[in-house]
Amino acid sequence: MEDIATRERTDRRMSDNELRKAIRVLQSRADDARKRGDADDAARIERTVRDYQDEMTTRL
Repeated sequence: MEDIATRERTDRRMSDNELRKAIRVLQSRADDARKRGDADDAARIERTVRDYQDEMTTRL
């Protein structure tokens, strides 16, 4: 199953502001998943955050 973030990356390039917002939102979701005890979900979300952060570094 393809998630929204993956589809977003393949359909069009996010603006810098959209990418920053996505990173903030996903970091919050990873924190929430960890608090719920869902380490697998948190790890998956954090991988996406790292991918987005890597994308931001290539833009700077």
